[in-house]
Order: sequence, then structure tokens, then C-alpha cells
Amino acid sequence: MSYLKERLKHAVRFRHKRGYGVHSPFMFYFILNVLRDKGKQFTYPETGIKMNFPGRRERKVFRLLSRLIRYFRVHRVVCIGRNAEMLVDYLKHTNPEVYMKSNVLEELPVADFICLGRKTSEILPVEFSFGEMLSNKPKYMVIADIYKDSFNGRLWRQYRDKATVSVDMMWYGLLLFDEKIQPGKYNLMI
Repeated sequence: MSYLKERLKHAVRFRHKRGYGVHSPFMFYFILNVLRDKGKQFTYPETGIKMNFPGRRERKVFRLLSRLIRYFRVHRVVCIGRNAEMLVDYLKHTNPEVYMKSNVLEELPVADFICLGRKTSEILPVEFSFGEMLSNKPKYMVIADIYKDSFNGRLWRQYRDKATVSVDMMWYGLLLFDEKIQPGKYNLMI
């Protein structure tokens, strides 16, 4: 029942979809041109598009992650979760110069970009904490199933307040740990 309640709450509050109510110039540009890709400035290689995706929503999210990695110009990416290997294969096609690993916990402290996918609790221990890993800034984190999976939801709630910017996209949450960005909390659908 709490998932349905959160879904209704989110549907009423996702006012930042087209940049309405966003006062930060960085976030306005970021929402319209990176998250939404309004100008179609990002391209995706044919080999990545023809991969066997679990679903249409996954392709949309894989493309979003590819845009985020390119926009933030990260150097090290770590993906954790059930489809982490597939995600890393796709991201290597779109960002060949970026160092990427899947389901390798030892790489987390040095990663610039962390993607926590579905069933993260199967890989990370229950008492896992990012603690001092996030003090090495700037860092970016994407968490899947923030309202469906209790483990991912706990991580989302725990680090949402510590992040400079949090973007709640209902299915996914994006956390930006960068002091140069104006703080804010945003709700939108991709």
C-alpha cells in the first residue's frame, strides 16, 4: 500500500518535468538537455541499441545513464545489481574511454559514478554504508527501485539528505554530491 501512496504523491508533485519551478540555471539546463534530451544532442551506437534488453524501460534507463556519464565526464563507473553486467556492456559501447566494473565492491571507494540497480541487496551486505566514500567529491549516484525495493529505498532515504541535489524520478533516484551545484530536491518523470 505504501508503494501506491508514494506513486500517487509523486504523480501530483512531478512539476519539474519540463523545468517549471527550477530556479537553478544548472538544473534547468540539466533537466531539459540531459535528463530529457530535448535537443537530441546525444547519439547511441547501433550495437548498443540492438542488444537484448529486458524491456523498453531498461533501454530508456540505459540511455539515460549513458547521457549522465558523458555529461559529467566521469572516469570510473561501478554498477551493482542484477543487470549490472548488461548495463556495463552497453555503457562500454557508448563510453569506451571510461573505466567500468560491475558488481565489484572493492572499486566503490574510487568510483566517480555509482549505479545501484535492481536486487542490490543480493550483492551488498545489509549493514553496508557509503560513509566516507562520498566525502571524495564530486560523486554521482543512481539508485533503482527506490520505492519498490526496501534495501534500495533505505539507501535512497539515507543519502538523499546528504546529497547536494536529489532528483526523484519515481523508478530511479539520482544523487549529486557536488558542492559547486546549488542545492535542491526535484521530482520528475523521465
